[in-house]
Amino acid sequence: MRHMWTTKRYLGFLGLALLVAPVVTRAQTPAVHADVVVILAKEEPGTIDPSLAAVGALQRPPFNTFRSMRVLSRPRVTLRTDQDVDIALPNGRQLRLRIQQVMPDGRLRVRVSINRPNQSDYLPLLQVLASPGDPFFVAGQAHDGGTLVIGITLGS
Repeated sequence: MRHMWTTKRYLGFLGLALLVAPVVTRAQTPAVHADVVVILAKEEPGTIDPSLAAVGALQRPPFNTFRSMRVLSRPRVTLRTDQDVDIALPNGRQLRLRIQQVMPDGRLRVRVSINRPNQSDYLPLLQVLASPGDPFFVAGQAHDGGTLVIGITLGS
């Protein structure tokens, strides 16, 4: 008899605890859209895509050595904290983006990496502390007699 009373009391306390315990939910990481532009840049004279002519960062070193720039693609992806997003590059490699942290001031710590040719591993390329709306650029991948320049603009 005593055992039943203890069990009933335990179940009663457990039920009460479940009713009054605060509900803890994991906050959903807000989605952040990333506009990516993949550019083929060459040092030989040529034309600059009109959509790139006013981009200040492309007019300063090291990008101002390129005398022709052609947009190859403009993928738009959605990023979440601690989730990788891969974007195919025209040279057969993959660009990988990951938001590592959303800072209290709204800036985003982003990791950018590119896989090695014919490999599934990704080499860390850089970490950027980016402000929404301000593009940053990565360059250096050879392609079609030029260099791939990749611009990334984060926004919410």
